[in-house]
Amino acid sequence: MKVTISQRHVYHKVATIEIEIDREVYEKYLIDNKGYHYLDDYLLEHEEIWSEQIDNATDKSELSFGSGCYENGFNQAEADAETRYDCEETNDGGHL
Repeated sequence: MKVTISQRHVYHKVATIEIEIDREVYEKYLIDNKGYHYLDDYLLEHEEIWSEQIDNATDKSELSFGSGCYENGFNQAEADAETRYDCEETNDGGHL
């Protein structure tokens, strides 16, 4: 009699970087967009200032057992990957 047993283990990586955004450039961005755009919009429109750094940090980060959901603001259990931002200075944060 042949029996097949399968088991799935979930691991995740979390990487964190800090970037510096020139306040004057960001404020001009807000003025140019008449206040309809915010920090998340700025970060998404300027991925070149952070995307390679976060990819490199992710490559170097260690695997941890579990999904990583519900830790450090991550809460999208159905997503394969999740990116968020937090800024103490503007008291802003959320998902990208």
